[in-house]
Order: sequence, then structure tokens, then C-alpha cells
Amino acid sequence: MVLRAPTASRASRYLALQPPRGVRRQLATVMAGLGMRDAVPHVTMVAPPELPAGDAWLDAVHVVAGATAPFPVRLGEVASFDERVRYLSVEGEGVTELRGALEAALGLAPRAAPFVAHLTLALARGERPLPEVDARAIPARAHRPFLATELGLFTRPAPGAPYARTRTFRLTGGP
Repeated sequence: MVLRAPTASRASRYLALQPPRGVRRQLATVMAGLGMRDAVPHVTMVAPPELPAGDAWLDAVHVVAGATAPFPVRLGEVASFDERVRYLSVEGEGVTELRGALEAALGLAPRAAPFVAHLTLALARGERPLPEVDARAIPARAHRPFLATELGLFTRPAPGAPYARTRTFRLTGGP
């Protein structure tokens, strides 16, 4: 198990896959309409609280990416986690396999609940309830399969600042 430093003293980071640029733009527009300020459409592979402190783990991610071949991903239907999160489901065996490889390489603690790949569209915040999402608002091209060819490291330097991609790990493994 990896010990983590308190998050208040360091930048917040996560590892994620992203849909193609045009789909990201369209989804960001949908997300902004649902109250997601500074939205970065992505499929989280390792969430901020799971990542170890420091940078020593970056080499392990590079090794995993180098051993992982690009794989197809498809964004599916609108779904929700209780009344907390609305999301698009994510389909593709490679997503689960990559998550498993990252868990092993980073020595992550076992999850309390199974990993559910998803792309968050909206969150309930404070007194604001979770907004409904009209499936027709999701562009048709968002549901077309795409090839995941890289894993991104996204960093938020300070609370309230937007996340930005700060590193890319190419998926270059063979079949």
C-alpha cells in the first residue's frame, strides 16, 4: 500500500484518457451548460487521492504505458451514481486492463467499490441538486468509438485553479 501526503500541501493530479479533440470541445460545451466550470472531458484512470506524493511513480506509469497497446474506447449512455454524479458510461476492455496495470504498478490500495469507467458530465454541489441530462444534448459523434493512444497527467496547481494536462504517456505496447 502506498502512503499519501495530505492533499492540501501539494498540487492535485490525476491520470486520464481523453476522447478526440472535437468530441472534447462538444462535451465541454454540454458540461459548461450543466454547471461544470473549466470542464476537461476525460475518463479518470487514477483519481487525485489515489496518486502517491512526489514524482517517483511517474516512471512506473511510463512503463505501463509502454507495455499497453492503443485500444478502442466508446462513450455510451448517460447514467448516474446516486444523485451525486451524471456521466457517460465508458466501454472497452482496454480501459479496465489499463486501470488494473496502473493499480499494480503504483501499489494502489484496494478500492472499496469496483472501478467504473465513466466520463463525468455533471456533479451535485452544495445545495445545487444534480442536473438532469438530456441524452439528445450529447453529440452523436461522442458515441463513435475512438482509439486511446495516450494517458494524460492532469494537474491543478492550487485549489480552485483549473486542471491542465502537464504530461503525456504514449500507449506504445504491441498486441
